Amino acid sequence: MVPIDFPEDLVGQFFGVGSVGEDNPHTPLQYIQDIYVPYAYQIPNLHEEDMIRQFGSLVEGFEDDGNFILDADIHTYREITEEDDPLLPEKKYFHSMYLLFEEQKYRYFKMQTTAPATMCFSTRGSDGKQLVSPQMFRFYSSLMKRIAQGLADHIAPSVQNTIHCQDDPSLGYFIELVDSGQAGNLTVKHVVQSTDNLFPDEVIPAYHYCDDWRDLERDGWYILWDSRPKMIHIDLVSYNPILESEQSEKMNQFFEKGGGLALGVLPNVDDGFPDAVINVLKRNLDSTIVHFAKSGVSIELLGKASMVSTQCGLSRASSKLIKEIHTSSHKFPEIFMEAISKKL
Repeated sequence: MVPIDFPEDLVGQFFGVGSVGEDNPHTPLQYIQDIYVPYAYQIPNLHEEDMIRQFGSLVEGFEDDGNFILDADIHTYREITEEDDPLLPEKKYFHSMYLLFEEQKYRYFKMQTTAPATMCFSTRGSDGKQLVSPQMFRFYSSLMKRIAQGLADHIAPSVQNTIHCQDDPSLGYFIELVDSGQAGNLTVKHVVQSTDNLFPDEVIPAYHYCDDWRDLERDGWYILWDSRPKMIHIDLVSYNPILESEQSEKMNQFFEKGGGLALGVLPNVDDGFPDAVINVLKRNLDSTIVHFAKSGVSIELLGKASMVSTQCGLSRASSKLIKEIHTSSHKFPEIFMEAISKKL
């Protein structure tokens, strides 16, 4: 068995997804700077910090009145795809990547970028057509690789270990277009493998998918578990881990290759918390681990390579709930290990 290379001190720690439901970019500093793994948060309530706009703004010709529109001429296309110098969004598009580094240093830090498939799916040409094609996937892959490097370089002097998460909520829709022949000769495997090649060197790679992760399979190839080993964030509130044996075995192999999970067991809205965050976490972890065990996933491996998270970002949560989740997070590792020990 290949040994797990998941950092031992991250087991059970809180994995912050990204978006928070605040209006002031300074407010999250109060509760994010002091958690074990601070992260680059986004404020979707600010126009500029939409997950598409904050990166698309670096492209000449990108318009965001209503739909996200991009008509990239040959000059712009070549400028993005043929150059490789790092790119960095301005502060107004990504406040946290500046505010969190004012005389601060971190052992761990998580940054997040939007994956190229979601960038493609979310933008259209001025003719209203979606920009899903081999050419535009290459364009957005080049753009996001350069931005990822720019962000990594920006924080490198202040961070010992960087977790880089690619956020890809539209992957499922993108795959539907590929499967229906509306994306030229793009293949799903090419999209996944290309996305895996965008991580900067020397980061801990991570990936966020908030739809039904159990359905990401093509002819026996499991998109999440057969791709590059990384930390994968999945929604376990909406999608219980009730799995067929083949997928469970693929997950065990994924762990053995060095992959890990960010378990999205906490709801991301206030209505999901009938009582304290810690109590909800205990119940949901217990239930999730029982389902994993019944499905044949190794709880020993799961317990060595998992963090704890919300099911998705906290953009719709109240300030009160967001703060409670973060300030309670120092208790998460102990609660996680207690839940694991019940099934070992």
